[in-house]
Amino acid sequence: MKRLLPLVLAMALALSGCNRTTSVPGTDPKNNLPAARTDAPPASTLSTAFTPETRSLVSPDEVPLLEQINRENIKVVSAALPGIVRITATRSVDPRMSFFGNNLPFQFHFGPGASRPSPQNEPAFGSGVIISRDGYIVTNYHVIEDANTVEVQLQDKRIFSARVIASDAPVDVAVLKIEAADLTALPWGDSDKVQVGEQVFAIGNPFNLDDSVSRGIVSAKGRSLEGASNYQDYIQTDAAINPGNSGGALINIQGKLIGINAAIASTSRVNMGVGFAIPSNLVRYALEGLLKEGKVVRGYLGVKLPEMIDEGVMAQLGLNTDQGALLAGVLRNSPADQAGLHPGDFITEVDGHKISGVDNLRLVVAQLPIGKDVKLAYIRDGTAQSTMVKIAELPRDGRSGFNRGEENDNGEQPSPAPDDGQTRVENVLGGIQVADLNDKVRQQYEVDKGVTAGVVVSTVREGSLAEAKGMLPGDVIESACVNRGSTQEISAAKDFIDLTKNMKAGQSVVLLVHHGKTSSFIYFASPK
Repeated sequence: MKRLLPLVLAMALALSGCNRTTSVPGTDPKNNLPAARTDAPPASTLSTAFTPETRSLVSPDEVPLLEQINRENIKVVSAALPGIVRITATRSVDPRMSFFGNNLPFQFHFGPGASRPSPQNEPAFGSGVIISRDGYIVTNYHVIEDANTVEVQLQDKRIFSARVIASDAPVDVAVLKIEAADLTALPWGDSDKVQVGEQVFAIGNPFNLDDSVSRGIVSAKGRSLEGASNYQDYIQTDAAINPGNSGGALINIQGKLIGINAAIASTSRVNMGVGFAIPSNLVRYALEGLLKEGKVVRGYLGVKLPEMIDEGVMAQLGLNTDQGALLAGVLRNSPADQAGLHPGDFITEVDGHKISGVDNLRLVVAQLPIGKDVKLAYIRDGTAQSTMVKIAELPRDGRSGFNRGEENDNGEQPSPAPDDGQTRVENVLGGIQVADLNDKVRQQYEVDKGVTAGVVVSTVREGSLAEAKGMLPGDVIESACVNRGSTQEISAAKDFIDLTKNMKAGQSVVLLVHHGKTSSFIYFASPK
């Protein structure tokens, strides 16, 4: 083999000579790259020792504020890092399922993406926060959901098996316990006092990278996310949050826990500068219930909140503000019913808490003490009113019925809207026909049993405004408000016929419509 080597080299040189190209002046003839300098001093004249430059371009005395910020950032982070843990959850996963199998930009889980199936028993990684020196840890519920085993790794790399003590999916929190002592527990901050613009740090284990810290500011407060938990009041931050940060800490400059990192808004599953954390006060409220009662006890009004409110609805109902919550229904014999509330009432304040929207109403009521009599302010037909209501405990059976009307269980045949032989005035409701709500109609159109009042849409004319608004046969119309007037209940088909006959061509109307388990306020107006 050694004898062949010279021959091979000779052949290679010969072949390279055959492919030689004309060189460009001033370049290396082999590859036309700039030729090496020939005026460099000989190697013998170069210094044998290399002395790196160490002088600062800017002295610390010239940037004292930045020096101070650096020192304080390091001090805060180094104090908080031992209070953050890495969580490994192993669960049996259906290979056909994926954690991010939706089109929403809000990502809550930390497991494999939708682009590939999840193998059985693949470990998934998240973060947690130590809340007591004897080993209690808080994390997101979705981090340990359906886990067979859970392990916790401390900053010093010690690993412990963890028990799931309790969890609450609606708030997305869980409590773990490890058998350890003298741990570093993060102090609780008051998330209600957090200000937009203040500096924060997000700490966790993104992409399986331990003890990762990012810095940012509070971008917004009181955020609600589509597809998230039922009780939402997220803190938004531009501190980098990525898969694996779930359950980790959002801390302020004093090292206090002000939130548990839970979600990101992203089209690529990675940080795009919009992250969300559950406020510490909401987490603490849930934890205290879980540790004391084994469950979260929530206050309850017995109202139905709308899934959607059309543009134009608020003005039509005589409301000059969007700071409040519009009721889509009231459960029979509930605290709200006993307080005299009606569908269409607009709640603006509960027990001194200003209500900013439906999510805020749900959150405020849930945290009120059971049995407490509270003052509730609302607007009805453009007039501000108030009432007292006694807060009850949220039923554990998930009941969601909401109307005060009695069901018609007389077994009669469907009662379509009567044809009185008169030509109807063409108006925005001209494409809808209805039937009385009774057992036969309920069964025919599969009307949700929670809907107990109103009339059932039997026909939606093709090309009508009702079709454009997405109304379908089987929807239930409960009430109507015409041209900023009073809201009137629609309890029979005749009521709806009278409404359409009396409406003029240019008038607008708001309908309260129930579709399945969801409710919406739909605005009908003539095109301008």
